[in-house]
Amino acid sequence: MVVLLLLAACQKDPQFAGRELPPEPDPGNGTQQPSENTEYDFSVVSSPLAETTVLTQGNTLRYYSVMQSFSLMGDGYMYGIQVGTSTRKHLLNVTYKPVTGDTGKKYMQLPFAGHGANMEVERDASGKDYLWTGSYGTWNGSKYTNSQTIARIPFVSGGSFTPQQCSEQYYQPGLRNVAPAIDFDGDLLALWGLSNAESSTGYFKVYRLSEAMKLPVTEIKLERAITYGGGDSGVAEVTETPVVKARNLGSLAPLAVIRLKDGVLGTGAHQGFDVLPGLILHLSGGGNDDNPALPSQSTVTVLDFSGNLLGRYDVGALSDKDALAAAGITDTGFLEAEGIKVYDDVLYLGYATKHSADDKRMVTIFKYNIKK
Repeated sequence: MVVLLLLAACQKDPQFAGRELPPEPDPGNGTQQPSENTEYDFSVVSSPLAETTVLTQGNTLRYYSVMQSFSLMGDGYMYGIQVGTSTRKHLLNVTYKPVTGDTGKKYMQLPFAGHGANMEVERDASGKDYLWTGSYGTWNGSKYTNSQTIARIPFVSGGSFTPQQCSEQYYQPGLRNVAPAIDFDGDLLALWGLSNAESSTGYFKVYRLSEAMKLPVTEIKLERAITYGGGDSGVAEVTETPVVKARNLGSLAPLAVIRLKDGVLGTGAHQGFDVLPGLILHLSGGGNDDNPALPSQSTVTVLDFSGNLLGRYDVGALSDKDALAAAGITDTGFLEAEGIKVYDDVLYLGYATKHSADDKRMVTIFKYNIKK
């Protein structure tokens, strides 16, 4: 059961009062129809593969590891972010590439940043691209995770930037594992993160992007110690609680705060989110561990800024394994949800897919027209 609580935008000191969401839909029913959403029809994500547009399939990022999130640039190119390989786990790897091709790639690396669970790319008036993603992650014994800041980083082909080298940082008090989503046209910056104080509790917080970018830069001591370096990173292992120069989002009145008692919505793991005026879109789910006998599953959940559940939809393209194999997407049924975006009233869902013949995690992106 997921519980959501709303913080009024004018409140500086959150005082939460709870109320319960409608129950999870019966797995046999598949979807729950939205209410009070007159602009978009998100039920199209429940369409079978035959009625779904496949924007791209069968190509990779820099390495053969799983894509964590993506951004489409509207000019035939995209950015994808992925964790490092088994021997270079300290790296987040950013790839700039044609959406439908495997040539002409450019790369950048972000050591010790975190898991890259969500990202967006801003293109300024001069044509320069800036990547927004989590930063100041920590090693937990198996991976880098629990980013405590959001960094805005210029994309530099061939570049490598540690958190300390990323000069523009945004800090949200009380949260770890933070990740951003941005609606540039709507002037919205949304964060998802897990609470430092409340076990297994997550939050969405939404701000005016323009207000966030005007905040003064101050020195802030992070709330949690981080461990980085060691292994094959070429840097001695360090455990510290750093003082960082950042813009403190805690000094802004948020447009919305939504508390998630169980951290995520739907079933499976948190796999990305996006923000639109008045709406939060959340993607959850998991692959089938390369076991053709098991299903892959993902769910799109739609909330308004008051935390009301407007709809929850299972992604229908994942259900027909024979159709997926015939389309050349996967012959094992493996599709792990990895990113959700809306551009110009079109919804895009990203997946890591694979074939039984090799271990490459390929990029697949489905496309849906959601405008009513």
